[in-house]
Amino acid sequence: MKLSIDRLIKLIPEWNGKLIKVNPINSGITNINFEVIVGKKSFFLSMPDSELLNIDYKNKYYNNKICGEINISPRVIHFIESENLLVTEFIKSKVSSMFQSSKEIEQLVKNIKLLHNANPFLRKFDMFNQINYYQSILKKDALPKKLFKYVKNINTLKQKLYLPNDKLVPCHNDLLAANIINKDNQIFIVDFDYSGNNDPCFELGNLSVEMEYDDEQINKLVMFYYGEINENIISRVNLQGVVSDIGWSLWSYVQVNNSNLNFDYSTHAIYRLERAINKMESKEYELWINNI
Repeated sequence: MKLSIDRLIKLIPEWNGKLIKVNPINSGITNINFEVIVGKKSFFLSMPDSELLNIDYKNKYYNNKICGEINISPRVIHFIESENLLVTEFIKSKVSSMFQSSKEIEQLVKNIKLLHNANPFLRKFDMFNQINYYQSILKKDALPKKLFKYVKNINTLKQKLYLPNDKLVPCHNDLLAANIINKDNQIFIVDFDYSGNNDPCFELGNLSVEMEYDDEQINKLVMFYYGEINENIISRVNLQGVVSDIGWSLWSYVQVNNSNLNFDYSTHAIYRLERAINKMESKEYELWINNI
């Protein structure tokens, strides 16, 4: 990737003639990431790994810029749309926790609410559209056979969880621990690949499965966000967690044959699909559906 990076750096006039060092960052599972040191200042540079993921970098830039301006994300420094190149501040920090304690969940929710009250994002994000897109890439032979039994469930979820556009808020939609930086007890959200206006309960549901929250932690998550524990909201969050697992499972199946990154996408895909199926087969699932 060195030659490609050298070429891209030349597109940033401010960096011409300066001492530049490029350090690969190998922790990402969606993009190819680098720390670029220009003189004595560090920047974070990301570029696509697989074009098949269909990430809209203009959308990513636009939404990251909004959040950088309200100091809940690293600020955008450069965006070169023709190359899908995004450069932001580089924030050195400790590895994020999984936000398991009540105090950590409450702290994270405060940032999520700041995000959800930001200016509207450029586009809408709909995981059901993503599911359809990933299915179209995988086609019948590559689709996980276990999923065929649950097509009706997915259609029911789409119908039950629908919200009109005026009820959507700016969402990150991919809040796993790796996308949350904790620096000096201040939280920064990074990686806006899938950001867009969405149901806030998808944000919470996705977070709950990424952090593997139990029922008590989901109740706390909802309480901190809404100020009350409401069965309709709890059910919606749990169902959106199922939708998240199905979507990111299919995303991982796409990555199995198309990514150059060092990550076990196959195991991740199977794990998330199994978790979604187990919930759809549980006695709680019908209760959640009936509560919407």
